[in-house]
Amino acid sequence: MTRKLHSKNEPEVAVIVLNYNGKHHLAECLRSLQILDYENYEVYVVDNGSTDSSIEYVRESFPWVKI
Repeated sequence: MTRKLHSKNEPEVAVIVLNYNGKHHLAECLRSLQILDYENYEVYVVDNGSTDSSIEYVRESFPWVKI
């Protein structure tokens, strides 16, 4: 599933997801953000040195997310 394009009529929002070895939570979290009705947002995953391949997983599965 791809995200909708940004709308100029809505304020820009940043969603920051903090992560530390939470790969098992990221799929549900990021999929729920991907289907928001709100269009003008960016999602950032901020990782604190995970050792569970979280960042690689996000890069491969959710390329629209900024790390």
